[in-house]
Amino acid sequence: MQAPFIRRLGLAALIAIILLGIVITIIHEHGGPRSDGPHPQLTRENGLVIVADDSPLMKRLHVASVKTSILDHGLRVPGMVQAEPRRSINILTPVTGHVISTDLQPGQMVHKGDVLAVLASGDLDQAYADLLKARAQETYQERVVKRAQDVLAIGGNARKDLDSASNDLAQARAERQRAERRLESLNSRTDQDGEGLVRLVAPVDGLIASTNLAPGVNITDATAVQAVLLDIAQLQIDAEIPEDSVGIVSLGQQAVARITALPGRHCDAPILSIDPALHSDTRRVIAHFLCDNPDGMLRPNMFADVEIAVKQPEMIIVPKTALLMNNDRLTVFVQDGAPMHFRRRAVTVSYDEGENVRVLTGLQGGETIVTRGAILLNDND
Repeated sequence: MQAPFIRRLGLAALIAIILLGIVITIIHEHGGPRSDGPHPQLTRENGLVIVADDSPLMKRLHVASVKTSILDHGLRVPGMVQAEPRRSINILTPVTGHVISTDLQPGQMVHKGDVLAVLASGDLDQAYADLLKARAQETYQERVVKRAQDVLAIGGNARKDLDSASNDLAQARAERQRAERRLESLNSRTDQDGEGLVRLVAPVDGLIASTNLAPGVNITDATAVQAVLLDIAQLQIDAEIPEDSVGIVSLGQQAVARITALPGRHCDAPILSIDPALHSDTRRVIAHFLCDNPDGMLRPNMFADVEIAVKQPEMIIVPKTALLMNNDRLTVFVQDGAPMHFRRRAVTVSYDEGENVRVLTGLQGGETIVTRGAILLNDND
C-alpha cells in the first residue's frame, strides 16, 4: 500500500516541476511581467502644451497655417430711403385769404400744374384793380404821345411836349408790367383775374407729405408752410457708416442699395456727400447718394441694405472653431517651436464672415494654429 502512494506522489512532483519550467521559459521570452501604467496623452511645461506622438489626440487635432486674405465684398451697412432735400418743396400762400376749396390728402400724388387749393383774397382784388388802372393809364398815355406827334408834325407844338408825353408813356408801361408780374406771383390766370381767387398750383410732380389746408380755413400768415410736396422722381439713400469704418469711406466710391421691401430692386450710384459729424447715439456717420425712382415705387423711410465698394486691407481670417473662451478672453492655441507643441494666446476679433472671423490682434500671417479640436486642449488646461 505504501509503494503506490509514493509512486503517485513522485508523479505529481514531476508534473509540478515541468509546469514551473514552462512558466519560467514564458517569462524569460517575454521580458518578465509588465508593470508600466498608461502613458499621458499630453503634458504641460510652463504654459506649453505638448501632445504625445502616440496620443489619440493626434487624429482629432487639425492644425493649419494662418493666411492673410482680402475679402471679396465691400462694406455692408444699413440704409434708409429719404426725400432728397432739394426736392422737398414747401407750399406757401402768396397772400392771406380764405380757403374756398381743396381736396389734398397726405400721400396723394399730384402732377405739375394741378390746382392744390383755391383762396379768396382781398389782396388779389387789389392787385387786379392795380393792373386795370395801369392798363388804362398806358392806353391814355399812348393817345397823348400820338397827339403830340401829330401836332409836332404840323409845327404847332414844341419838341419838349412830345418828350414829356413819351416819358409818361414809359412810366405807364412800367407800372402795367409791375401789376402783371404781381398777379403772376399770385398764381392768377388772365381769364380769371376778376374773380379775386388765388390758385395754389403744384410746381412739379410729387407726393403730398403733409398739408394744413382745408376748406374754410383762414390763412393770416403768408409765410407759414401750408403743405409739403415731395418730388420723388429721385430719392436719397442714407447709408449708416460705423465709427470704425469711417476712415475707409470717401466721396465717389460706388454704392449699391438693395431695397428690403422691393425684392430685386437696387440702386447703384456714387457717394455724393458724407456728414461731417457722427450721431452721438449710434456712433455712425451718414453717407448720401441718389437713387432714381421713375415708377414711384420707392417711398421715404423704406429700409435698404447698402454695400460700399471700399478698398479692403489684407486681413487675417480664421475659422470660428479655432476660438476658445478662457477667463472672459478669446484665445487660440498657436504652435510654438516643434510640431504638436502649442501655447495659448489671446486674440481680438471683429465682424463675422460666415463661418470665419477677422482677427484684429494676436495673430500674424504664417503662424500655425489649432483650427479644430482645440477644445480637447482646453479641457485639459
